Amino acid sequence: MTDIELKLPKFDQIGIIVRNIEKAAKIFGGLMDFNAKLNIVEQSSMVRYKGKEVSFKMRKIMQNFGGKQLEIVELMESTGEHLYKEFLDEGREGLHHLGIITKNAEKLIDHFKSEYNIEVVQVGKAGKVTFYYLDTKEPLGFYLELIAF
Repeated sequence: MTDIELKLPKFDQIGIIVRNIEKAAKIFGGLMDFNAKLNIVEQSSMVRYKGKEVSFKMRKIMQNFGGKQLEIVELMESTGEHLYKEFLDEGREGLHHLGIITKNAEKLIDHFKSEYNIEVVQVGKAGKVTFYYLDTKEPLGFYLELIAF
């Protein structure tokens, strides 16, 4: 046990992976009272997955709802393996990750490694933000994403 007990006070993002983002947008838009129109945007990303550089292109919706950011992703193309592709290749859709915005990513990464033997499985950058996916799929059924500014 470490001498510092770390507890996450909340999560900030719900990450969902789908095969058809238009269909998902229609359902989510009909189900939830969003304050703004759902916009689908294309984005390219470069990540390090299990030590290897991979790029992929996706379509996504980023929308706030109920104090949380809803991220809905459809994978379009990929140069290799990464967490989104792996999830879809398993035949899955739905909850992929919970995101936590933090300024203490290194402390949390060290804590997960020392307390639970959980490593970072994927790392990427988007502007000034670095995102770390912890390999929590086995014990939790989804990934924890640390969103560091």
